Amino acid sequence: MATDKLTKLELQKAFCEIRKAHRLIYEYQRRMIDLTWFIKNKLGFNRYKGYKRFSSPVNRQEISNNNWAWDWIDSYAFEYWIGNHDFKNYKCGLSLIQVTDTGFYDSTDDKRRKTNLNTFKSVDDSDSKLLFYLFAYPKTEKENWNPDFIIDNYATKNEITVKDDENREGCFYVVYPVSLSQFVDEESTMTFLRDFVKYCNDNFQMGLTILE
Repeated sequence: MATDKLTKLELQKAFCEIRKAHRLIYEYQRRMIDLTWFIKNKLGFNRYKGYKRFSSPVNRQEISNNNWAWDWIDSYAFEYWIGNHDFKNYKCGLSLIQVTDTGFYDSTDDKRRKTNLNTFKSVDDSDSKLLFYLFAYPKTEKENWNPDFIIDNYATKNEITVKDDENREGCFYVVYPVSLSQFVDEESTMTFLRDFVKYCNDNFQMGLTILE
């Protein structure tokens, strides 16, 4: 009986931690919504749509025992698509991709699996990032959007990446990663946005602007 009581007590403590975790996740996700909404408005984009990444979204009417637990956790990796913009030389689309934990992508375990947390890199050695994913294309072309590919290949990167679309002349994408810890407040966010806009305009003559 003593063991049963101890197990129940341990479980009660564990659920207390789970309640704390859910409230912390709420505060975190509220911050992410505010951050991405702020960026969208400052860059003058006019859409705000969301797409769950990393695992399948849960169908609210049809669920299965085969669903991953990740399927219920939208915030683990989430794309905020903020729309298209028509500039002087290009059209471009921009997404802000929230990667809450790079641990799976950072892992060097040959047997890593999304459903086996033991194959993830430790939380201390992982990061939380926002990937600015911009796809630019001539006005005569259509965009070729592939955010899952971007997450799989660039979640671990810290440098800016520019790649041409090999199959479509004049089309290219930019992945501009930033650690979420850099967005301390509005001032630091604006500093980053100015750097991002300057980089795009200096290198690609896009005509991005910030609404001050």
